[in-house]
Amino acid sequence: MRAASTRLRLAVTELYVALIQRTGPIDERGGGRNSDEGFHIGAGAVIGGVIATAVGAFVAKKLGALE
Repeated sequence: MRAASTRLRLAVTELYVALIQRTGPIDERGGGRNSDEGFHIGAGAVIGGVIATAVGAFVAKKLGALE
């Protein structure tokens, strides 16, 4: 039981460190992957995907492909 607990704690610690390295700033000046600019780029991509999907569904419905 103790070995399983130790392995679980190690896995959680490694996951935490990986997440901190992935989301932390790239340099000491700030910015990085979690900056406002990055969030705006990501949100724009999501909104663009939603719009493209909606337009595609509208066209497919008009052509009768969804019936």
